[in-house]
Amino acid sequence: MPNLNLLPRALSLLLCLISYSLAADDMARTVKLAAEDNWAPYAESSGSGLSHSLINSAFSRVGIEVDSIVVPYARAVVMAKKGIVDGVFNLVKEKSTQDQFIFGKQALFSATASFYQSKQSPLNVESKWQLPPNTRVGIIDGYEYGDELSELPNIQIIKLSNHNQLINLLLLNRIDTAIMYDLVAEQYIEQMRVSSEIGSTFINHTGQVYLAFSKKNPEAEHLAEMLDTGLTALKNDGSYQQIMSSSFETARHLDMNLKP
Repeated sequence: MPNLNLLPRALSLLLCLISYSLAADDMARTVKLAAEDNWAPYAESSGSGLSHSLINSAFSRVGIEVDSIVVPYARAVVMAKKGIVDGVFNLVKEKSTQDQFIFGKQALFSATASFYQSKQSPLNVESKWQLPPNTRVGIIDGYEYGDELSELPNIQIIKLSNHNQLINLLLLNRIDTAIMYDLVAEQYIEQMRVSSEIGSTFINHTGQVYLAFSKKNPEAEHLAEMLDTGLTALKNDGSYQQIMSSSFETARHLDMNLKP
């Protein structure tokens, strides 16, 4: 005859196992990400943009829900490094980042960055390697600008918090040039209505932009594989190109509305 005194304990154990299983399943179906707040049209403070559309759609294809928090980029990177979040939006894969995060096989997209300057105070050089000694180069703190930036001779790096600051310092001649990703620069230059005063000169680099996963998360490799699977599905049925085209068209439409 079974020991009835053991039934409550067995039932309690069974409930714990079910609860743990449900919690683990919920974790597998949700990924927590940090998204930057100042990189339109890719990622905006409202939690929208091209990167959000691609990442949400790709994970949706494999049954994973995205829980994203919008913070400044430098903070987002730190949160991912510490394992506070599972991954960080829009990290460019280069020497400084490839050993610190887990990357999938597929980039979200590529993005080109150029040097920008005041048209009233042109540098009159044809490449970044010709920049004169002590050239003041403005960048966004925490962003990646390619492996060659550290190799440029005799430049003075000025780190700032956002693109508005970069553009304002160019207008005030407080910096000689600024490196900005082209589609992002186009948005902010139009928003500030300074296209007649600020322009691009030459390319800095073209980077492959990823959703990078935290090495603190034991599921990072699996999440990277799931993202790759989702991106492949989007590309196979044409959804990827639709998202890209729609996002760029929206950005152009906003720029047109901002023009006087």
